[in-house]
Parts: sequence; structure tokens; C-alpha cells
Amino acid sequence: MLRRLLVPALLASAMAMPAVADDEARYSEWSPEGTEAADSTALEDLARELKALIDEAENARAADPRFLQDLRDIIATHAADARPRETLIRDDFADGDYTDDPRWEVVSGDFSVDRRLGLRTTIPLSGADTETMKITLDTIRDKGDELIDKGEELFDKSKDTIGDLLSGEKKLDDLWGGDDEEEKEDTGPAGPEPAEIVLDADIPNTFALELELMSGIAHKDAQFEIDLFQGRGGTAGYRLSYRAGSDPGLLLSRFGRRGAEVIGESRDELPLEDGRSHTLTLVRESDGTMTAAADGTELIRVKSSALEDPFGGVSLVNGGGDYAIRSIAVYGAQ
Repeated sequence: MLRRLLVPALLASAMAMPAVADDEARYSEWSPEGTEAADSTALEDLARELKALIDEAENARAADPRFLQDLRDIIATHAADARPRETLIRDDFADGDYTDDPRWEVVSGDFSVDRRLGLRTTIPLSGADTETMKITLDTIRDKGDELIDKGEELFDKSKDTIGDLLSGEKKLDDLWGGDDEEEKEDTGPAGPEPAEIVLDADIPNTFALELELMSGIAHKDAQFEIDLFQGRGGTAGYRLSYRAGSDPGLLLSRFGRRGAEVIGESRDELPLEDGRSHTLTLVRESDGTMTAAADGTELIRVKSSALEDPFGGVSLVNGGGDYAIRSIAVYGAQ
């Protein structure tokens, strides 16, 4: 039915177009040179003519409106795919130098270039951080006799101390060590400092980021972050976090002066620790729709229109673990 209604309308539209004058050449000499540019122009012309025919069919009510809208969507999709993307950032670290073309700046931690793996960053994770101390009833029962003996020993010492104080052989200062600044045991740093490297670049609000990553450790405290930031010092932006050994394993957050807010997450199993590189992508469309994917599989889709300004660069953060960035690329809107 749709075909019987649509075809006559399209034919009528074609017949209504002005005829080519007899004295005008219908065809010209064909040349293979410059055919790529000609193909692009031809596709644009074809899309424009199809849109005109769809408009006529819509006005004549010659087809289901949903069908015509599907045709419009197909044209829009292919027209967007045909337009080349603007490459804003591209680096595979093949030159062995991350400080030139483009120029990355290390904010904290250590980064180096491995000609086989790419940009390398490693922060060791202590196994003690993953162990939980447990006290069970069995432990208390087994240690009961020992605790009683310790209590009796302390009681005896306290009696002796009180006797010494009463007799004047000891003073209170002797009990407290006689020094206000008692030396405390150095327990070391609270944890490893994250390693961060930054690249300043003008990135529009609509973008597509692709990063090839190799992860060398599956640990609940391992985390790798990709930030696209706005403003000086990266005070606001979006963050894609990969957390090996955690659930959810992939998080999309919006951060600002008040902290970070998770706006999307994926609980799909995402083990990247297989000795191969995996591609993480983050795309932001003009309507605020953001998608995150791993190896072409979409894992997060959310709409966020809070940040409307362009971005000032990208930051890579090793929050703990062993990672190699094989390549990174950021594209502008199509």
C-alpha cells in the first residue's frame, strides 16, 4: 500500500521538475581525477533531492508519517557519517617522547614511554590493603587464658606503681616519660599518590574520544581515569573511570567545585587484564547524550546538559595499578 501511494507521488514530483533544455549538454566528458570530491558533492545533492521528495510525499499524505520520518533519519545518519571528523588530538607515543607534538605535562607521579606498549604508568598496590582483619569468637576463646594472665600481670604492676608513688620513690612525670613530645612511630604515607598527566587542547562541547588501554593488574583498589576538563586547573568536566576488580567496573561522572557525581555506570563484566589492548570510547552528542563503550560495545548511555562550554584539555590519571596507553585520539563534531 505504501509503495502504491508513494511511487506516484515521487513520479509526479519528478515530472514537475523543469526539463533540461535541448541545447544543453546532458552529459560531459568523464575524468577519474577529483572523483572523491565529486562523490561528496553528489551525495549531498542526492540527499537534498530525497528530502524534497519526502517533503512532497508528506504534504500529499502519500505515505505513513512514521515511514517518512524513518527515511529522514536514515538520510541524516548517512549524511553525518559522510562528513569527515576533525582530529583534535592524536598520539600513539611512537616517537618515544610525550613532551613534544603533542606536549603532555606530568602533574604528579611517573610516566614513561615504552616503544612496544606506549605511555606507561605504574603505581604498586600493597596486598595488605586488600586484607580485612577479622576477630572471631574462636579467636577470643583460644586467647582467653593468655588475656587473663596478661590482666593479672598488669594488676601486679599497678600495685607496685601505686606503692612507689606513695613512698615518694617515683613521680607522675616518670610515669608519662617526662617528655611532652613523645616520639611516635612513623607509619609511613597513607597511600600512593595518583599519577596524572595533562594535555591542554581546545575541545568543543561535542566530541568523540578513543583510547587504547592495557591494564596489567586486577585489584579492587586499581583505578584508571580519563578526564575532559573545563576551566583553568580542570575545575569541572566529565570523568570516565575504569575500576578493575570492582562492581561497577565503569563509571561516568560529572565533577566540579562541589565534588564528583556519578551519572552513569556499567555492571557488565569488563576484564581488561588479558595482555591485549582494549579501546575505551566516550562520545558526547550535540543534545547532551553521552555514551561510553569498550571495544565497540556500548555500556553507558546518559543525557547530561549541565556543562555547555568547550573543554580545555584531557587528563589521564592512574589511581593505582599498572597501565599502558597505546594511543589516544579526540575528534570534534561531525
